[in-house]
Amino acid sequence: MALKAILAGLGGRGFHWFEQCRKHAGTEVVAAVEPNAERRALAIKQFGLKESQLFNSLEEAIKGAKADFVLDVTPPAVHRKVAEAAFKAGLHVLGEKPLSDNMTDARAVVKAGEKAGLKHMITQNYRFSAPPRTTRKLIEHNAIGAIGQCDVRFYRPWADHPGSHYVTEPYMFINDMMVHHFDMMRYVLGLNPLNVVAHTWNHSWGWHKGDAAHAIVFEFEGGVHGTHTAVGCEVGEQTNWNGDWFISGSKGSITWTLDAIRRQYLHKANPQVREEVTPLAVPDVSQAILDEFAAAIAEDREPECSSADNVHSLAMALAAIRSAKEGRKVRIDEM
Repeated sequence: MALKAILAGLGGRGFHWFEQCRKHAGTEVVAAVEPNAERRALAIKQFGLKESQLFNSLEEAIKGAKADFVLDVTPPAVHRKVAEAAFKAGLHVLGEKPLSDNMTDARAVVKAGEKAGLKHMITQNYRFSAPPRTTRKLIEHNAIGAIGQCDVRFYRPWADHPGSHYVTEPYMFINDMMVHHFDMMRYVLGLNPLNVVAHTWNHSWGWHKGDAAHAIVFEFEGGVHGTHTAVGCEVGEQTNWNGDWFISGSKGSITWTLDAIRRQYLHKANPQVREEVTPLAVPDVSQAILDEFAAAIAEDREPECSSADNVHSLAMALAAIRSAKEGRKVRIDEM
């Protein structure tokens, strides 16, 4: 039997998740929350929702529809309110990233979900794509020995719609976009970071009010280091959305460039290895998230990207922002 969802928010991502649930055999949207009249009309016209399935508030939707979970596609500042209302009603939560816009609310939501005994998963979709899944498996099988360093480069014309909050608010490049990459770093390495040093700036031709270029260094557990360099106003050659990755180990390296994965070991004292790695076959990332969420509920276990885990990825982004603001090394446990 399909899990029944209340979809909170009918913006662009809301419509995306409505379509994904419609494609997924294990989930079904039975109600939606959207106070905007134009979006409600579009939901009726485009997706066949009935007026009786549309509500102005989550509280009304919970009373008016029998559901198993809330699919939260609201702004980050509202995520705590949505999650706590859902938990109070005995509903699981699948929430858009980031978990929150601040650590106080993030930790409060984690505790609320644990106290209620309900599942809370964050849609950290980048980690579900083939390159990170493949690379994690290679690392787990000791393909390049002990990991020492992970370097990520990201160059894109990011958020080039004038007037959007991505353009007008400070540090959105790190807060909204880089949390994807930071979460992938944690996932691929299987490690959490200890501290961060970040330096951010803007280029003269850029269109962002907040800094949209940076060089960031993380120190992870076990002495592993990770670097992230990026330009969000790139108008020349570009990486793809995953970025370019170079992971160095005692027995060679793993690289991704435009998602082509290579393993190499070229030290002269050993037989050389140069090989293309066939990526794992993985489902569509949104479908994979729904699969994992539904399985976690059925098996009564924590889902991958649970709020308790994802709080570490959020802390990376917020600690990097603090480091850039204060010009110092920031411990992750300060957050």
